[in-house]
Amino acid sequence: MELTVPVALLAGIVSFASPCFLPIVPVFVGQLVGSGPGRVDRRVALGNSLAFVAGFSIVFIALWASLGLLGRSLGPHAVHARILGGAVLVFMGLHVAGLLRLPVLDRLVRGRLPVAGGTTSVWRAGLMGVVFGAGWTPCIGPVLSGILTLATVSSTVWSGMLLMTAYCLGLGLPIVAVALGSAEVTRRFDWFARHHVAVSLVTGGLLVVVGFLMITNLFASLAGLIPVFGI
Repeated sequence: MELTVPVALLAGIVSFASPCFLPIVPVFVGQLVGSGPGRVDRRVALGNSLAFVAGFSIVFIALWASLGLLGRSLGPHAVHARILGGAVLVFMGLHVAGLLRLPVLDRLVRGRLPVAGGTTSVWRAGLMGVVFGAGWTPCIGPVLSGILTLATVSSTVWSGMLLMTAYCLGLGLPIVAVALGSAEVTRRFDWFARHHVAVSLVTGGLLVVVGFLMITNLFASLAGLIPVFGI
């Protein structure tokens, strides 16, 4: 299952760079570090942005854990759950690639963020992250759903946790970098926005491939090849 960790990390990056999320990043960052005049305290920016990332990571991981409990209670039907999960991943991949439109996944759901007055505290930043994770899903819904499916049917709890952590890192670390004032990060991610169609095709294609591997149960065979190449 470690083979899918780069896919989860890339999925997080794609979620951050999506055309309908990247433009609102300054709004989140402005709430985290304050939009008033004067230099941003980098220590405050780091603490608040990490708290924000931790907030939505807790929500995403808790959602995965609740789905995982359901999946692991299936017992002898786990094989059918794996095949169903692979099929869901294929559909999600086709949707992310733009080859299959699922209108329900295109709906924009937003939660009301706490309004920051003055300097945002770490606790308020964490709460903002929780609200974001629970109720704000612009563009990240289909990709997140695919990673949740992949993590839910993973072979062990630790592999599922690793996948969710990789996704959250891919989504969260660019937010931390922007909060610390890295304009270069925003410029680099503009490339993703300009080439969103190609990036979506690649990401969706990877999800489809992973879904097919899940359906055919080829993960074990591929994992057995890794030591041969010294990976």
